[in-house]
Amino acid sequence: MNDPDSPRFYPLPVHEEPEAMRLRTWVQLARTFYKIERSISATLAEKHLTMAQFDVLATLRYSEGLTQKELAELLLVTKGNVVGLLDRLQKLDLVERRADPDDGRSNRVHLTPQGRHKIESVLPVHDRLVLRTLSCLGQQEVGTLRRLLKTLEQAL
Repeated sequence: MNDPDSPRFYPLPVHEEPEAMRLRTWVQLARTFYKIERSISATLAEKHLTMAQFDVLATLRYSEGLTQKELAELLLVTKGNVVGLLDRLQKLDLVERRADPDDGRSNRVHLTPQGRHKIESVLPVHDRLVLRTLSCLGQQEVGTLRRLLKTLEQAL
Protein backbone atom coordinates (compact mmCIF):
# COMPACT_ATOMS: atom_id res chain seq x y z
CA MET A 1 0.00 0.00 0.00
CA ASN A 2 1.39 3.42 -0.94
CA ASP A 3 0.41 5.47 2.08
CA PRO A 4 2.24 8.82 1.74
CA ASP A 5 2.07 9.27 5.53
CA SER A 6 3.71 5.90 6.19
CA PRO A 7 7.35 6.05 7.32
CA ARG A 8 8.16 3.36 4.72
CA PHE A 9 6.82 5.41 1.79
CA TYR A 10 9.48 7.57 0.13
CA PRO A 11 7.84 9.59 -2.64
CA LEU A 12 9.90 11.35 -5.22
CA PRO A 13 10.09 15.09 -4.60
CA VAL A 14 7.14 16.60 -6.43
CA HIS A 15 5.88 20.14 -6.50
CA GLU A 16 2.73 20.38 -4.41
CA GLU A 17 0.24 23.14 -5.04
CA PRO A 18 -0.26 25.47 -2.02
CA GLU A 19 -3.90 24.44 -1.60
CA ALA A 20 -3.03 20.75 -1.65
CA MET A 21 -0.23 21.35 0.85
CA ARG A 22 -2.61 23.18 3.20
CA LEU A 23 -5.18 20.39 2.96
CA ARG A 24 -2.58 17.67 3.61
CA THR A 25 -1.24 19.70 6.54
CA TRP A 26 -4.76 19.96 7.95
CA VAL A 27 -5.17 16.18 7.70
CA GLN A 28 -1.80 15.67 9.39
CA LEU A 29 -2.73 18.08 12.18
CA ALA A 30 -6.02 16.26 12.77
CA ARG A 31 -4.34 12.82 12.71
CA THR A 32 -1.65 13.93 15.15
CA PHE A 33 -4.16 15.53 17.51
CA TYR A 34 -6.32 12.40 17.43
CA LYS A 35 -3.37 10.12 18.26
CA ILE A 36 -2.23 12.35 21.14
CA GLU A 37 -5.78 12.62 22.47
CA ARG A 38 -6.24 8.82 22.35
CA SER A 39 -3.02 8.31 24.26
CA ILE A 40 -3.89 10.85 26.94
CA SER A 41 -7.48 9.58 27.22
CA ALA A 42 -6.25 6.02 27.78
CA THR A 43 -3.90 7.19 30.52
CA LEU A 44 -6.64 9.24 32.19
CA ALA A 45 -9.06 6.30 31.99
CA GLU A 46 -6.61 4.31 34.13
CA LYS A 47 -7.08 7.06 36.72
CA HIS A 48 -10.89 6.91 36.32
CA LEU A 49 -11.17 10.28 34.58
CA THR A 50 -12.32 11.35 31.15
CA MET A 51 -10.44 14.02 29.22
CA ALA A 52 -13.30 16.47 29.83
CA GLN A 53 -13.29 15.78 33.58
CA PHE A 54 -9.53 16.22 33.69
CA ASP A 55 -9.83 19.55 31.85
CA VAL A 56 -12.34 20.82 34.43
CA LEU A 57 -10.23 19.73 37.40
CA ALA A 58 -7.02 21.12 35.91
CA THR A 59 -8.67 24.44 35.06
CA LEU A 60 -10.07 24.75 38.58
CA ARG A 61 -6.67 23.89 40.05
CA TYR A 62 -5.28 27.05 38.48
CA SER A 63 -8.46 29.19 38.58
CA GLU A 64 -10.50 28.17 41.60
CA GLY A 65 -13.91 29.77 42.05
CA LEU A 66 -14.90 30.32 38.42
CA THR A 67 -18.52 30.67 37.47
CA GLN A 68 -19.96 27.95 35.26
CA LYS A 69 -20.03 30.45 32.40
CA GLU A 70 -16.36 31.39 32.88
CA LEU A 71 -15.42 27.73 33.04
CA ALA A 72 -17.30 27.00 29.81
CA GLU A 73 -15.52 29.88 28.06
CA LEU A 74 -12.09 28.68 29.19
CA LEU A 75 -12.84 25.11 28.11
CA LEU A 76 -14.32 26.24 24.78
CA VAL A 77 -17.57 24.36 25.37
CA THR A 78 -21.17 25.35 25.96
CA LYS A 79 -22.51 26.14 29.41
CA GLY A 80 -24.83 23.14 29.03
CA ASN A 81 -21.84 20.83 28.58
CA VAL A 82 -20.22 22.25 31.69
CA VAL A 83 -23.39 21.78 33.74
CA GLY A 84 -23.49 18.07 32.88
CA LEU A 85 -19.78 17.65 33.58
CA LEU A 86 -20.10 19.43 36.91
CA ASP A 87 -23.10 17.31 37.88
CA ARG A 88 -21.03 14.15 37.33
CA LEU A 89 -17.97 15.56 39.10
CA GLN A 90 -20.12 16.70 42.01
CA LYS A 91 -21.57 13.18 42.38
CA LEU A 92 -17.98 11.91 42.56
CA ASP A 93 -17.30 14.53 45.28
CA LEU A 94 -14.56 16.16 43.21
CA VAL A 95 -16.13 19.63 42.83
CA GLU A 96 -18.70 21.70 44.63
CA ARG A 97 -20.83 24.63 43.57
CA ARG A 98 -21.13 27.55 45.94
CA ALA A 99 -23.51 30.45 45.58
CA ASP A 100 -21.78 33.56 44.25
CA PRO A 101 -21.91 36.11 47.09
CA ASP A 102 -22.05 38.97 44.55
CA ASP A 103 -24.63 37.44 42.20
CA GLY A 104 -27.34 35.18 43.58
CA ARG A 105 -28.06 33.84 40.09
CA SER A 106 -24.58 32.36 39.69
CA ASN A 107 -22.59 29.58 41.27
CA ARG A 108 -18.84 29.48 41.68
CA VAL A 109 -17.12 26.15 41.23
CA HIS A 110 -14.49 24.87 43.64
CA LEU A 111 -12.46 21.71 44.04
CA THR A 112 -13.30 19.59 47.04
CA PRO A 113 -10.37 18.23 49.07
CA GLN A 114 -10.89 14.92 47.21
CA GLY A 115 -10.92 16.78 43.88
CA ARG A 116 -7.72 18.62 44.75
CA HIS A 117 -6.06 15.33 45.70
CA LYS A 118 -7.27 13.71 42.46
CA ILE A 119 -5.89 16.43 40.17
CA GLU A 120 -2.64 16.68 42.13
CA SER A 121 -2.11 12.94 41.68
CA VAL A 122 -3.11 12.80 37.99
CA LEU A 123 -1.47 16.00 36.74
CA PRO A 124 2.13 14.70 37.00
CA VAL A 125 1.16 11.56 35.05
CA HIS A 126 -0.47 13.70 32.36
CA ASP A 127 2.48 16.07 32.21
CA ARG A 128 5.01 13.22 31.87
CA LEU A 129 3.00 11.80 28.96
CA VAL A 130 2.85 15.17 27.20
CA LEU A 131 6.58 15.75 27.74
CA ARG A 132 7.38 12.27 26.43
CA THR A 133 5.16 12.90 23.40
CA LEU A 134 6.94 16.15 22.55
CA SER A 135 10.43 14.84 23.35
CA CYS A 136 10.95 13.94 19.68
CA LEU A 137 11.16 17.69 18.97
CA GLY A 138 14.10 19.91 19.83
CA GLN A 139 13.64 23.06 21.89
CA GLN A 140 13.76 25.29 18.82
CA GLU A 141 11.22 23.09 17.02
CA VAL A 142 8.87 23.29 20.01
CA GLY A 143 9.17 27.07 19.95
CA THR A 144 8.46 27.18 16.23
CA LEU A 145 5.49 24.82 16.57
CA ARG A 146 4.07 26.91 19.40
CA ARG A 147 4.39 30.13 17.40
CA LEU A 148 2.76 28.53 14.37
CA LEU A 149 -0.13 27.16 16.41
CA LYS A 150 -0.67 30.57 18.04
CA THR A 151 -0.72 32.20 14.61
CA LEU A 152 -3.28 29.66 13.42
CA GLU A 153 -5.43 30.10 16.54
CA GLN A 154 -5.40 33.89 16.22
CA ALA A 155 -6.59 33.60 12.63
CA LEU A 156 -9.73 31.75 13.73
